[in-house]
Amino acid sequence: MRFFLFLCICALFACQRAKVKEYKNYLNHHDTVAYIGKETCKQCHLEIYNSFMQTGMGQSLRSAIKAHSSLTENLIVIYDENKNLFYQPFWKKDSLWLHEFQLSGKDTTHSLKRKANYIIGSGHHTNSHLFEENGYIHQMPYTYYTQEIVADLPPGFENGNNSRFSRKIGMECMSCHNAYPEHIEGAIHKYSAIPSGIDCERCHGPGEAHLKQIQSGNWVDTSKYIDYSIVNPGKLPLDLQFDVCQRCHLQGTAVLAEGKSFTDFKPGQHLKEVMDVYIPKYEGNNAFIMASHVERLKESTCFKEGEMSCISCHNPHKSVRTTTAAYFDNKCMQCHAVCKKEENQNDCASCHMPASSSTDIPHVSITDHKIGVHYQKAKAEKGAFLGLFAINNDNPTQLSKAKAYLKRYESFEPLPFYLDSAFKFLQLSSNNYTSYIQYYYLKNDNKSLIDFVMSNHINKNNYAKNDIAMGYSRIGEVFATEGLNNDAKKYFELAIQLMPFEIDYKIKYGAFLLNADKKEEASVVFNNALKLNPTIKEIHLNLGYIAMLNADFGKANSSLKKAIALDPNYLLAYENMILLAQVQNNKTDMKHYLNKILEIAPNHKAKQILQKL
Repeated sequence: MRFFLFLCICALFACQRAKVKEYKNYLNHHDTVAYIGKETCKQCHLEIYNSFMQTGMGQSLRSAIKAHSSLTENLIVIYDENKNLFYQPFWKKDSLWLHEFQLSGKDTTHSLKRKANYIIGSGHHTNSHLFEENGYIHQMPYTYYTQEIVADLPPGFENGNNSRFSRKIGMECMSCHNAYPEHIEGAIHKYSAIPSGIDCERCHGPGEAHLKQIQSGNWVDTSKYIDYSIVNPGKLPLDLQFDVCQRCHLQGTAVLAEGKSFTDFKPGQHLKEVMDVYIPKYEGNNAFIMASHVERLKESTCFKEGEMSCISCHNPHKSVRTTTAAYFDNKCMQCHAVCKKEENQNDCASCHMPASSSTDIPHVSITDHKIGVHYQKAKAEKGAFLGLFAINNDNPTQLSKAKAYLKRYESFEPLPFYLDSAFKFLQLSSNNYTSYIQYYYLKNDNKSLIDFVMSNHINKNNYAKNDIAMGYSRIGEVFATEGLNNDAKKYFELAIQLMPFEIDYKIKYGAFLLNADKKEEASVVFNNALKLNPTIKEIHLNLGYIAMLNADFGKANSSLKKAIALDPNYLLAYENMILLAQVQNNKTDMKHYLNKILEIAPNHKAKQILQKL
């Protein structure tokens, strides 16, 4: 067995530069072939398994215990000055917790403690943290940056954008940072089981067909032949080798192809069959982001003039932290003579692939994979915007381009020219119903959205459930705003039928019912949402308001205080507390909550109300 494993390993690296003249589909590309998990692979490939488990991929997501955390001693407290909130990690036995608190002088005015269920990131650069509530996964507002030994808010939480404990971790995030979990259909970020770390099958494809072949005694001599029951990336054509790596090491705005999901890509396939990945380009800007390895490598002369891929230098089964500079130097010397600048100098990468900060992740230093002579550091200054470009597809569809601009606007930068470009490409595309809804919704053009819906028939089977459900919910919002309540109710209900576990849609539908004076129906919707996830502040806010309408002031007070406990800066909750105090003629509480609002928002109309009191 050990001899066979040795042959497999040798074949992987000896053949990585060979041209593959004959290529056919792999057995494990069929959608009926199941994933079997890395523990099954371990039974025959123990040595490779043990080595891989020490890599960043093998440790990409794990349970939040001391053995997996970089936060064993440096329990650094961070402060978000925009939200006036402190965050302090602490250990309770072997479990990691995060304490969010707020101070007024020396008094603690807010205290919320959440248990971290998962650590995301191997610790080579960062440890970020996720928590789970009834299968719903959210990110926590704390990241430990191991290279600089500092703690800070996670990327995207800075500069007043701290979403605290509400950032959803859907399949787009999970499918790159981990092995494929058991995702519950009907919600964006609800799971029934989550594996630990990126596994063997992310690079080799689902293993069931290979396992059955081995169990039947049908062995393949991989030193001579390709085993088509499992993918060996080293024996793929060069472009497909890149696609295996750039599935996750090419970060940008990902647009799924029609009918595809983030789990549909399998090694040995063309990535563009599943998704297009777009990045913005600017004049005179050559800065790079954290996961830009493939994009930068493709700009290198080494790539352009030779047959080179990621595994020409990297052994994905070995951790880069345990790989010496000499190993990589030897890779360089296979094509290059000894460096003439200093013949005794080691570590070619220090000059030709210098470490630099990325533009999207603070406090980290990464290797620039653009191999060359670097006379100066990459310039981060942006010139004129050139457009969004699909890095993995030279000929994306017009609809793909439209979706890229819409997603870029909604998820990254709400710049008007993104919407203008999206509209231009939408006009040139077809099967674009949900994208037009997204466009008009983001543009706040209610009239055009209503006209579009009234004038166009949709076959919901042509669209992914989550896309059409989001479209229906947004149609419901706009129709309700314009007083078209019967149609609004229909579309809200359609959204919930398609995504019964998506709490945002229930909250919007419940608020609509409440505004339509259907508080009993609204109460049912909000209580259903509460059972799914009691950590959502909007649920408690609305249940408090319903209790107030029912003159159940004790329950109203309890629900609204739960909303405030979940978010000490929740203005709507404080405004409802003022209403509650007003109907009970409690001027003391009114003044207290008016002053609290002014602490959060000094220019709030509460100032005038307080003066009248």
